[in-house]
Order: sequence, then structure tokens, then C-alpha cells
Amino acid sequence: MFQHIALVSLVSLLYIVAADVTNAVDRLVAALPGQVQTDGIPPPFNTRFDAANGYVPAAMVYVSSAEDIITALEICYDEGAPVALRSSSGHSFIGQSTVNGGIVINFMKLKAFGVALENGRFIAKLGSGLKLLEVYSRLARHDPPLGFAGGLRPSVGIAGLTSGGGYGFSSSKYGVAADRVVAAEVVVYNREEDKFELVTATGYNEHSDLLFAVRGGMGGNYGALVSLSYDAFPVTNVVVITGNEPLVDPSLQAQSIKAFQEFLHSDAAGPDIFGTARILGVGSINYNAQCLCDATGDCTTCHAKLDAMQAAVGLASPLRIEQDFGKAMWFWADCTADSGVDLYPPDGVGSFSEEELQEAMQKCLAFNAAVYSRPFKAKCMFFPQNISIEDLEFLVEAVTYPICKTPVDCMTLMHFQGHALLDEPQDCDQSAGKCTSFDHRKPGWLLEVYTAWERDEAAPADKLEWLQNSYDMVFPGSLGTSNQNCIDSDLAVGRDWIGQYFPNADTYPRLQQAKCRYNAIDMFNFEAVDLMTIDIDDSICGECTTATITAVSTTAEAPDDCVEADKKCSIKFPDSYCMTYKAPSVCWGSNEPCTCTPGPTPSSTTTEVAAGDDCHEEDLRCSTLNQGSYCMYWNDPSTCWGTSEPCGCN
Repeated sequence: MFQHIALVSLVSLLYIVAADVTNAVDRLVAALPGQVQTDGIPPPFNTRFDAANGYVPAAMVYVSSAEDIITALEICYDEGAPVALRSSSGHSFIGQSTVNGGIVINFMKLKAFGVALENGRFIAKLGSGLKLLEVYSRLARHDPPLGFAGGLRPSVGIAGLTSGGGYGFSSSKYGVAADRVVAAEVVVYNREEDKFELVTATGYNEHSDLLFAVRGGMGGNYGALVSLSYDAFPVTNVVVITGNEPLVDPSLQAQSIKAFQEFLHSDAAGPDIFGTARILGVGSINYNAQCLCDATGDCTTCHAKLDAMQAAVGLASPLRIEQDFGKAMWFWADCTADSGVDLYPPDGVGSFSEEELQEAMQKCLAFNAAVYSRPFKAKCMFFPQNISIEDLEFLVEAVTYPICKTPVDCMTLMHFQGHALLDEPQDCDQSAGKCTSFDHRKPGWLLEVYTAWERDEAAPADKLEWLQNSYDMVFPGSLGTSNQNCIDSDLAVGRDWIGQYFPNADTYPRLQQAKCRYNAIDMFNFEAVDLMTIDIDDSICGECTTATITAVSTTAEAPDDCVEADKKCSIKFPDSYCMTYKAPSVCWGSNEPCTCTPGPTPSSTTTEVAAGDDCHEEDLRCSTLNQGSYCMYWNDPSTCWGTSEPCGCN
């Protein structure tokens, strides 16, 4: 059996150095016939990481089940082959969805879809290979029609979007996509049994730490996502508005953006409206907003709100359309007559047969790829809700520089950050901390500075210089944080991204512990992304990681006197047991009191480590400093988990 965490550093090294993967490819072809591609492997959507730029995978494996994933991972692990995961088209900003000389596992065939009514909620089970357009369209065909709080690019995969903390035009009311994820099926590495296995994580079971990591903790770290269960929301109609304002005077345009920002953060807008502003190369500002109409489909209030926004910004003649939610998602994908190419059925997606729907979606995705798939680089930062006029004027003027010859040569996007986006979900066992790893809950804006170039063009130094200079000029006015969905390899040195993506002091240590538990072999790490993955090593995970895992496992050996208490807990709360180390004792996954007859009191880290009772008082002291904390006595120096507070056990 694999010798636990002591080999983490060695195993990581195996995946970082160049590997001869010939044996792995041969074994994959034999084990998964017809599912392995070695020639003509499709490039990622961000073609900055295609073959022309030195990224040539040895093979792509198209998996269609958890069993396929397990087979592929077992072979790659056994052969030491580097592995990248691609949920759909490969939108990663740093090329995580491809690996030069390695194996890409593609989830595009994992398209399971189903909706179940559970306690008045519509829980949609979504295969990890589904693209946003597919999710929007299938939810629109449900009765009643349902929505998903995702982005606008139709080929983005829901796995990467959710793990990265992505959101979109419904998020003012429904939060980031991860906020409404209630369960996930993930293939992980079980280091106890030295095997890959499928586990289901919820906010209340023994794998709640894994769901915490999936909900915004960056993909490609903890396991291979098979499906997500999402709390979909009923939708009716929406009103969309889009309009361009030509650049005439940077100071005037800055005032218009300021008015737009102030309106969206005002009570006059409320959570029904989400909006973005795009400052485009060659000189124009594009404003986009969407308002969710009421439960009956009446849009009177939305029109009044958009009238007020239009007047505040000074938009002369924007395009405004009232349509159903599903069609609006095709509108933003540029696949309706009003926004781009007319591919949307006149009577809605519900009128299409399955074959017709598939054909229409493929045409929309192909059109979108032809227009937008190109090499690009972006840098992001969160700003407070009142961005200074000086920064806005600079950003407007920056897109008028000579190198900005097209709208995508130089672009700055501003995404609203407010209302439900600020609310941390409460739908989990919070004994270890908050429910998601998305830390960005302050009102403001996510600002994305972006540049792109032609597919066969080398990365232009002048555009990259423009990008860096623009970022450097305005960063001092930001909050000093950024969205992990906009992952930036420029922050790799010193892992500067940790503080930007996970500003909450408890979040990153929790993600490290989740990775120690579910991916101690660092399976999806390779040279190109090494410094951009969650960092684990012997000192972080410790040789007692196994014991720590047992603390939240139903297989932990309970004292004989707790058998009845554990049984009562498990009847009320599946897989629960009596946590005797809590004060007061409660059933795991709840606040239900439980009692064991007098007997040895286990430590909060384990029921079987040698420190035993000697750590009980220190564990309790740590837990008063940080909820769910305990003394990590095996570290040197010993500290309370999730803090820098020293601790010690006899």
C-alpha cells in the first residue's frame, strides 16, 4: 500500500518531470477501446495553449462514467503519466486543461441531466461535462422553467466554472454558481486503501470538507468531478439591455461609468438587476444588464428600473428586449436574431426535438468558438463599489493607445459584485467553518483587464506590456484580491495568488487539508501549473493525516460505551456518530445533543493517536480560537489548525 504522506514530495516530482507515457497510452487504449485519441487532439478554447505554442498532449481520453475515470487514473498513476482534466472546451486562463506530453481526461461525455423535487426545491443533477448552453437549454425545457447562475460564454463547462467561483447575469439574486451546489460526486484517491474511488460529498456528510473545496476552491486539485447537484431556481421572463457609447472624452466617459456603478449598487436597482461594463479597444464602452421579471412573468418593474439606469448613464438608444430566461441565455451567447446568428427556435427550445436541440446547440457553440476562441491573457482584481474617477479615466484612455486596433486588442471588463453575491450560504455543517471557499463577499466590482491576438500569432510583447502596465496602474486602488476563476500565472512566484484568491485566513489551510485527504498524491499537478495548485507536502499534511481523516469518518473506532449514542445519531442523521470531543457532545452533522457513558474522551483530531487524552484540553482551547480547530501537535512548531497560535500536548 502507498506509504501515506511521507511520499507526497516524491510523487509530486514524478508528475512534474517529463515522463515517457508510451506505456500509459498503450494501456489506456487497451482498457478503454474507442475512447482514446492520439492524433488531432482538439486544442483548448484558449489557444494560447495549443500545439503551435508547444502544448501537445500524448493522448486525450473521453470518459463516460466514474468507472472510466477510475480506470484512466489508475493507469496514469501507475505509469507516472502527467494528467490534466478538461471539463469541456478548455477555458482555463493558464492552460490547466491541457498538458504537454501527458494525458488529458476529457469529461465532455459526462452529460447526465435530471431534476428532482426535494422539499420544495428543484435539485438538478448535472454531469460535469455539460456546457453552460446545454445546462441553460435543458433547464429551460423543464416544467416549470429553471435557471442556473452561470456566465455568458456558452462553451464554458460547469465543473470549472463552479470550482473557480464563477458567476453571471442572475447572480445578483442567486449568488455565485457554487453557492447553490448541494452535492458533488467526485473520484478521489483513498490513501488508506491505495485506490481511486467515487464519493458523494454533501454539506452534512463525512465528505463535507470536499464539498467545501469544490465550491470555489479551484479545480484540478482534489479529484475528478463527475456530477454536481444544483439548487435550480424557477424563472419566467427577463429584460435585457445592451448599448454602446462612443469614446469622446475620457473624463465624460468615466463619469458615465461611475453613474452606471452607482445605480447598480443603489436600492433603485435591487437584486433583480446584474450588469457589466466593457471598455473596448478602438474606443467605445459597452453596457449590458439583465433584469429578472416577477414570478408571473410581468416585467413592468424591470422596465421602470432599466429606464432609470438608462437615464442615469445617458445611453441614447440601447437595444432592449423582453424575453424568456432561456432565450436570454442564447441572446448573450450571440445565437439569436437580435444578438448575432439566428439559431434559436421561434417557439423556444421546448418546441425542439432532442435531435433538433442538439443540432442548434452545436451550431451555436461552433459559431461562438469561431468568433471568440483565440489566444488571450487576462488579469483581474476586485475593487470597492466606488472606483475612483482617476482610475476610470485611466482605463478609458488606455484603450485608445495605438496598439488597440480592435475591440479585443485591449479591453477592460467590470462585473457587478453585490446583493446575493455577498451572502455566504449557511447550508452545511459549520463546525469546521463556512460552507464555500469563495471568500469575496464585499460589495464592489470585479475588474478584468484583457488582451487577445490572432491564433497563429506569437504572443505580442506590446500587448502584454499594455496588459501589465494597465494592471499596475490601477491595482493600488483595488481591494488587493482577485477571483480564482480568473487564475493568473503571473502570481505563481511566491504563490502570491493565495492571499488574493483566499483572503479569509481559514480558507486556504482548509483547502490544503482537503487535498491531503482526497489527493495526497497530487495527481493533477504538472510543470506548467505546479505553482498554481493547492500546495501540500509532508509538513502540511503530516504523517498523522490518516488519523485526522478518521476524526470525520464513520469508520472511526468509537469507544464501546458510545455504540448506542452513535446508533441514535445515525438514525436521525445518516452516517452520523456522537462527537464526544465536542463540548457539549453532539451528533456529527447536526447540533443534536448526544451522550456516551463515562469512558475515554477522544481528542478532536482522532480517536486513536498516541497523544490521546493529553491533547484534549489543548484541542478545546484551539476550538475557542477558531471554530473546529485542534492542536496539530505533529507539526514543528505545533499550532492550532487554521491559525498561527502555538499549542502543545504532553
